[in-house]
Amino acid sequence: DLHLCDRRQRQMCIRDSVSGCLFMSSINNKRIAKNTLFLYFRMLLIMLVTLYTSRIVLKALGIGDFGIYNVVAGFVSMLSFLNTSIANGFQRFFNFELGKEQIGKVKRMFSVSLSIQIGLSLLILLLAETVGLWFLNASMNIPSDRIIAANWVYQSAVFMLIITLFRAPYDAIVIANEKMEFYAYIGICEVLFKFLIVYFLVKISYDLLICYAILMLLVTGGIFICYIFFAHKRFAYLRFSPVVDRGVMKQMLGFSGWNILGSLAHLMKEQGANILLNIFFGPTVNAARGIAFQIQSGVTVFVGNFQLAARPQMIKSYAASDIFGLISLFYRISRFSFLLLWLMALPLLFKIDFILSLWLGEDIPPLSALFSILSLLIALTESFASPLTTVVHATGRMRKFQMICSSIILFIVPLSYVVLKIGFQPESVMYVSLFVLVMVHVVRLYLLKELISYSVREYVTCVLFPCVKVAIFTLLIAYVVNYQLGGAILSIFQILLTLLLTAIILVFVGLNVEERGSIFQLVRNYYEKFK
Repeated sequence: DLHLCDRRQRQMCIRDSVSGCLFMSSINNKRIAKNTLFLYFRMLLIMLVTLYTSRIVLKALGIGDFGIYNVVAGFVSMLSFLNTSIANGFQRFFNFELGKEQIGKVKRMFSVSLSIQIGLSLLILLLAETVGLWFLNASMNIPSDRIIAANWVYQSAVFMLIITLFRAPYDAIVIANEKMEFYAYIGICEVLFKFLIVYFLVKISYDLLICYAILMLLVTGGIFICYIFFAHKRFAYLRFSPVVDRGVMKQMLGFSGWNILGSLAHLMKEQGANILLNIFFGPTVNAARGIAFQIQSGVTVFVGNFQLAARPQMIKSYAASDIFGLISLFYRISRFSFLLLWLMALPLLFKIDFILSLWLGEDIPPLSALFSILSLLIALTESFASPLTTVVHATGRMRKFQMICSSIILFIVPLSYVVLKIGFQPESVMYVSLFVLVMVHVVRLYLLKELISYSVREYVTCVLFPCVKVAIFTLLIAYVVNYQLGGAILSIFQILLTLLLTAIILVFVGLNVEERGSIFQLVRNYYEKFK
């Protein structure tokens, strides 16, 4: 049985992992590292430009219009849960067949995936132009003089979503083939497009909210064109033919069907809460949450890139029946994900007011600092979820897992409505999300035992315990470093010192002997190379 291990081998595996030496045998570590570096290069470009352009966009649009764009575009993104679920399914099947070197099946699955997206786009367009359009104009809290602009934003967001639907199979095939350098080039294109948006915004005298929505639509279209050219040039076997292979389609949709529930739950967690905040408090609070979400996205992209680089290897390990390698990579990616995110988030937790003032100047929406801190805590909690979910995707046995976990996450919206209706403040929505996400991860750990042979105690020892140790030590150090408030120069020094000390503790407390040795060897190699 693929999901069971020989007793003696399993005991050896547990013993090695508890001692911190569960190695990634048969995993291409160099490829993961290379892909991660490409993705980090892309991330740095996008993050720097986003920090600059967000300030200009907020100042140009104003807090009210900025909040309207975030809530309306976010509402449209709720319709994308179908696409997100099916796209993850595409990637899983591409990875699985590439792991078995079945190029012919990959070619056929690509054509089937595009056919599925054509039908899905028609369904989403129907929902968007009926139910969605009615809800926008009848139920959302938008000033009457901005309804027309809000509808322009809505229609632009709908067409952006349709473009994203057709991009999903291309995105999945690029990731499955681990061509992460392409994302670095796409990052450069995205940087250029966003700079152009800022340039046009400060030059245009027409309604800036409408212009911003249209320009963002054009950027989405430009990125999609880049995907098409790269994919068809790099992968000669990609040729779309309008086939209806019921067997392959049923297999893909059957896998994605349960994944839809998970995507819906996470989308409702984000955008459902955003709509509740709009109904109870108006666009100003949405603007604060939009700022917090951008900070969260900018930080979590570090972890997302790392997890994205490792995801194909995890699925291919399962396809090759390398369960020990899969479990080893699962533990290591889970631990590294939290530690990388903690390294970036800790200085922000102590210096969020300074960061916001440095970034946005005086145009800071109320509650932005508190929302940002809570968003970072939620992101830290969720950093453990993605590697675990990837293991579930690799097995393909998702029914029970998604039904239970998604049902728990869906409770976030009604619970948030109750606490807001009682009279709690806007941040109570974030506290509800944080509590539920902690609970659901505990449930995930025990559900995973039914899919692969692993120990929850082993997971706690290899993953959670090192992360908790690093968090406690670095919190104490960061508290000492940031205890005294000072001017801008002192604040920058405190941030850099917090980063440095956190990185040192992360290496010596969060990593095991083998991992530290690999890092030191890498440093020595670079030193010898450039000496």
